[in-house]
Amino acid sequence: MTTHGSSTNGHGWTAVLLCAASLMLPLQGFAETRAQAISDAASAFLATLSDAQRSTVAIALDSDERATWSNLPTVMVRPPGLFLKDMNDEQKRAAHALMRATMSSQGYAKFSGIMLLEDLLYQIELEELEASETRRNSATAREFLESRDYGNYAVSIYGSPGAADWGWKIAGHHAAANFTISDGRIAFTPTFLGSNPMEVQSGRYAGLKALAHEGDVGIALMRSLDAGQQRKALVADSAARDVFEGPGRRQSLGDYEGIAAKELTAEQMHLLHRVVEEYLHNADHDSAHAQLDAIRDAGWDKVWFSWRGPVDPDGRFYYRVHGPRILIEYNRQNANHDHMIVRDPTNDYGEDWLGKHYEEHHPE
Repeated sequence: MTTHGSSTNGHGWTAVLLCAASLMLPLQGFAETRAQAISDAASAFLATLSDAQRSTVAIALDSDERATWSNLPTVMVRPPGLFLKDMNDEQKRAAHALMRATMSSQGYAKFSGIMLLEDLLYQIELEELEASETRRNSATAREFLESRDYGNYAVSIYGSPGAADWGWKIAGHHAAANFTISDGRIAFTPTFLGSNPMEVQSGRYAGLKALAHEGDVGIALMRSLDAGQQRKALVADSAARDVFEGPGRRQSLGDYEGIAAKELTAEQMHLLHRVVEEYLHNADHDSAHAQLDAIRDAGWDKVWFSWRGPVDPDGRFYYRVHGPRILIEYNRQNANHDHMIVRDPTNDYGEDWLGKHYEEHHPE
């Protein structure tokens, strides 16, 4: 006699046992598997390079060039490493494979979407420049225009892929992601993303958005607060000019501000988790869950949420999620331009694991 849901052959029980075993595998085991996949992808990328290219890409792990990145155009701050525009097709495919090995599908889609926006931004700004006689004859304006290029994102690798400790970075205008691999653990902060245009307004790509939900999840959380909670969360009537802890400004924030998570209802806490997960899950999901575990261990009750500006999805606003193991900032620069950053206050660049402090470059 066979009970409901059982199998009379050995294959069914084998599948059940294998599934149970996988569920019991520690998260660290998954992370180590992912770390190996990232290492393999980085090694495969390096293997496609010439000696001269490899000398540009390969940088010592303890170099402060790890912390050289910016949201500014590359004509203002040149990131270390090899630009995509200086790679052949095989090398570009290998670089993208490294991105996909390290990022989730949503993170890869956001990052590559922002890169593609540079080509669209070139067309928009070219039309504006040609319409202005003054700017048309400006060498500086032309230089900035030529920097709007999908190929102006540089890949750099720090240390040796497969070693106990190493890292890699891809950086350019409006997109910079820093990854550290240490004893099978993966860190993905700081990560900066920005989109301009935030939403394409007209033409062939009208409606396209690279950062589709960052503003919306913040608005949803703020609107869920009652009047008293909103008064606590709102710390300024106008939006900030930009994110506070951008490149070169980490650990510049003092006390937490706004409303503490311990003052939120269960539904509001769910929305706070949605905000945080929207940012963390740009990294591969095992790494994201490890960071969520770090936030939980430090205490969700120590996380704060604050808001600046109107609670208006079409206006300029800024919000922040800040705790011992998480800093998220989102800033609507104007009606159609936004910036975001995610940091780990104790482990940017994997510093807590590596025992090394990196000096960030502060762009002027």
